[in-house]
Amino acid sequence: MYEVEVKMHLRNRKGVIKKLKDLGCTFGEVLHQIDYIFIPEDMSFPPPLDVPVLRVRKQNDIWFFTMKISMSNRQDCIEREMKIEDGEKMLEILKFLKYKLVPVVDKKRIKTKVGEIEVVLDEVKGLGEFLEAEKIVHTHDGEERKKIQEELLSFLGTIGVSREDQIINGKYDIMLFEKYGI
Repeated sequence: MYEVEVKMHLRNRKGVIKKLKDLGCTFGEVLHQIDYIFIPEDMSFPPPLDVPVLRVRKQNDIWFFTMKISMSNRQDCIEREMKIEDGEKMLEILKFLKYKLVPVVDKKRIKTKVGEIEVVLDEVKGLGEFLEAEKIVHTHDGEERKKIQEELLSFLGTIGVSREDQIINGKYDIMLFEKYGI
């Protein structure tokens, strides 16, 4: 399973929400997500694409553990995620396993779906507002996944999000690192 996404600066939140609602979309509750992201202790940040990145996420009061391995770019990942009972203990375990914590991402997120496309609107502390469109796919073909990214960009154009607002290879932790350092 691969998570294929595109990330955009969100310049007109109200306009995008209106267009999505006009398409029949409804939004879920506001999620407060705090992402603790880990890479191997001996690795520089950001790590190369093929290095597993581990994340412990606190979403409201629920904890998740995720492994992501970036493939052709940072928005094309193998992803495995599971709910966990004790996030604090998982944070300790990762430190014992010699993984180091990189910038923590604190965001508020709302989600909706348009067919197979999940659309999320994020307010990221210290960075601003963003939009992600993603699909979960099973194809191992990297070229097919790049085509899916193009489809996502085309869809976003229909709801008023310009290609010029795309963040190439951006992840919030990397953006925070570039802005503030670790």
